Amino acid sequence: MGIFIAALLASAMGVYAGASILKVWVGWDRCYLRVFAATLIFSPAVNLFAKKPVIEFFLRRFHLAQHSAGWPWWFAVLVLLIVGVCEEGIKALPALVPSVQESIRSRASAAPMALTIGLGFALGEIWYVAYGIYQHDPAAAKLPFYMLGGFVGERVCAIVVHGFCILLALRGLLTGKRHFVFGLGTAMAAHSLADLPVMLYQMKLIGAYSVSTALLIITIGCAIPFYRYSKQRTSLNRAALLATGSRVLYVRDEGAKRPRSS
Repeated sequence: MGIFIAALLASAMGVYAGASILKVWVGWDRCYLRVFAATLIFSPAVNLFAKKPVIEFFLRRFHLAQHSAGWPWWFAVLVLLIVGVCEEGIKALPALVPSVQESIRSRASAAPMALTIGLGFALGEIWYVAYGIYQHDPAAAKLPFYMLGGFVGERVCAIVVHGFCILLALRGLLTGKRHFVFGLGTAMAAHSLADLPVMLYQMKLIGAYSVSTALLIITIGCAIPFYRYSKQRTSLNRAALLATGSRVLYVRDEGAKRPRSS
């Protein structure tokens, strides 16, 4: 099936890029590896046990069709909020672990952990979405993988967006529980807004070109904090290299007494 080859390609691209960046930033830290392994199941878990049951409950409650093209605008907004709350809520769980809190010592060090959580969540989401397409849209699933470039590009972009959203919560964790809750709420709202173009496309209110452009702009905007962190990290490494590579000259105190010659 072409969809699973496309999923494998998207996963390989995500792992290569994310692992390469994290290796430079934090090395093979066991805390990050454990968080990455745990977050791989977050997307299937939150979809099967939170998002899907809640959305289906409201669909039955308001007697609406399953397909988003038939939804009124207010229900689309409700779904966006449900998605933001559920996905950012489960992505925030690692922040409750003491070892994870210990690894986030500064605003800069929150970025690698956010990228780790975003990468793990997005990789699990790739295969969950691919399986959903295989089940519900067999014609699309049978397409050759090179005709599914939109799926691959969207899934790779999702890694950056997921990492940015949880970064808002992790930065708040540094200044106390109250700021963490506020940051988590901001992350949920940002996630809902990031999904808005996709929702408009599914409701057939905008075209493929518009949603692709919007997704690219959102991804670039979400990548800026990680780019700024990498520049800061490079500056710190350069300063440390200069400090350790400089010569240290010993200057003798002229006022010290010289030993008497015998």
